Amino acid sequence: MALELIRSVYGYLDRLFLLHPPSEWLWLVSYSGGKDSTTLLLVTLSYASDKGFRVGIVYNDCGGDLPKLRELVFEVLNAVKSHPKISYAVDRVFVTRPDKTFFDYLLTRYSLPRWNFRWCCKRLKERPFKKLVKGLARERKVLNLVGNRREEARWRNWVIRRVGSRVVYAAPLHSLKNEDVWHLLRTTATQLGLEWVYERLLEIYRGGAVRRSGCWFCTLTSPLSALILEPELLKIKLEILDAWCKGNRERIMELAREHPALINVTVAKEEISYGHPCGRKCSTCQVSRLRNILKKLINQTIENTYDTTYVTAFNAYEPPLTK
Repeated sequence: MALELIRSVYGYLDRLFLLHPPSEWLWLVSYSGGKDSTTLLLVTLSYASDKGFRVGIVYNDCGGDLPKLRELVFEVLNAVKSHPKISYAVDRVFVTRPDKTFFDYLLTRYSLPRWNFRWCCKRLKERPFKKLVKGLARERKVLNLVGNRREEARWRNWVIRRVGSRVVYAAPLHSLKNEDVWHLLRTTATQLGLEWVYERLLEIYRGGAVRRSGCWFCTLTSPLSALILEPELLKIKLEILDAWCKGNRERIMELAREHPALINVTVAKEEISYGHPCGRKCSTCQVSRLRNILKKLINQTIENTYDTTYVTAFNAYEPPLTK
């Protein structure tokens, strides 16, 4: 099965190779540290090594990754840059960061993210990335490989997109199922002698119980991975939500001083807004619902991290698929 998956992804990369030859296009892999992008990274570097060309890698350090996942990101980047087989295929590694942090925006301008107002993704991730690609595209056309899969959401159901004449986005893992990705990751990592990468990710995702891990402070994704791997983050997250909803901005600043590695605030105290951009519709607010879920989970003793009770609780919280 794994060999068939490799042939399938390699076949797609072969088509990209013909349409977007590396002699004319910079192949740039978007790497987030998750299982999908890690699989894509290792497979693409193996392919590029076999073909004899080099690939760029970009990691967006938005400030919201789980600490253990962010730690793994830089370990993997260092490992591939020094790997005896695939290090040749590594061209440049780019790390993008936003101009302002999530907490800067939260304290001065925006409310907590909601399903109909996801301001954070554009400002923390998309803008820094697009700025990088725009600069790179002046020198050379860019083929950006991403780990999107149609199984995850309808808006991820695309294989290739063109932006103007110099930038193309492609999703080589588009048709793979969740279990396919795990098989492909294990096989590729083992072939490269990087079994520890697979094992560490398996620990973070708890053998598949956690399907995705978003920013630890995000109000739109399931915090199950943080609950299992780093439960202390949930307590900090709940304190932030409580402080925000009660208008207690000073408490958020205190938390930033207590946890500087997690909560990065660069704005001055005079810039802080004490208003409620959300309109205080607390009775219908999804953040209020999330606060209640977090309180219940934090008060429970986790005896078995694979307990499906927690999976069920957060699956019920996740939104329906949207375009």
